[in-house]
Amino acid sequence: MPCSKRWRTNRLSLGKLGRPTSHNRRRGLKQSTTSRIIQMQATYDTKNRRGSAVAEVDKGVVLSQPIGFVSVSPLFILLGIFFFGPMIALALAIFDGGVAAAVPLFSDVLRDELFQSVALRTFRISLVVTVISVVIGYSMAYAMWRSSPSVRSVALALIMFPLFTSIVVRTYAWTAMFTRFGIINTLLLKIGLIEKPLAMLYTEPVVLIGMVQVMLPFAILPIYTTLLGLDLDLLRASAICGAKGRQTFTKVVLPLTKQGVGVASVLVFVISLGFFITPAILGGPKSAMISNMISTEVTTFYNLKGGAVMSVLLLMVTLCLLFIASKIGSIAAHYRR
Repeated sequence: MPCSKRWRTNRLSLGKLGRPTSHNRRRGLKQSTTSRIIQMQATYDTKNRRGSAVAEVDKGVVLSQPIGFVSVSPLFILLGIFFFGPMIALALAIFDGGVAAAVPLFSDVLRDELFQSVALRTFRISLVVTVISVVIGYSMAYAMWRSSPSVRSVALALIMFPLFTSIVVRTYAWTAMFTRFGIINTLLLKIGLIEKPLAMLYTEPVVLIGMVQVMLPFAILPIYTTLLGLDLDLLRASAICGAKGRQTFTKVVLPLTKQGVGVASVLVFVISLGFFITPAILGGPKSAMISNMISTEVTTFYNLKGGAVMSVLLLMVTLCLLFIASKIGSIAAHYRR
């Protein structure tokens, strides 16, 4: 066979092998379509299995709801007996003669000068205790956060220990310290700072000291919990950017812990409004708060309706403060998003 003819034959055979025929094209298209259908079916099956698993989980949750209600029913019973029960008793004591008879009771209490002065003293002392407790509590929580785990454990144990001790015992311990011949006066006399013992007991500063000591755990724990949620990489990034320790605290740490500070402030202030034992033992009549006045009205003057009205007013103020704090927290959370 001539060389040119053989070359043309080889070229034709190569052309047939290199170019796909229409039949080959249809077969390749069919195979690709089939593979896509198989892939889509596998994806659909996977999603179906996930959906069925979620449905099973949801079904399990729905089925466990009655069991959950039964498990928390003792809590509702306790709330009904020890919270709503006294509230109903107060309402019956105030409104036993009808709404028309209850309005003058509230008016008389609100116009009473003694109640006004005691209420102002209560709010002032509670506010000062809140500020001092939050400042000291933040400092202690921050120091715990920056310390080693072993130091944290010891500090937490020391903070939690007073909560397992009776507040009466702790208050009388302060009484022993602040008497005329107590530890503080004896120490000041030996140092030579004073010539005669000071009358420190039954004063408002001693009441503040006793209340701050009781309230410190309630200020430390919310702030410390918030600090534990911070990422330490933020501090490293701040240091890399050239910020000093003070700038890192004011620009990074403090803004991110506002929620914990708010919770601690509300908690300390609300609890301080109802303090009874500490002002009664350390402060006396001159540092009496609303709770002490309510006790005097009921136990000394047998004015049950007056004491009930004061209790309701204190409860209303507390609930209003909690409502305002929750609204402020929700608004702040909305703007953070």
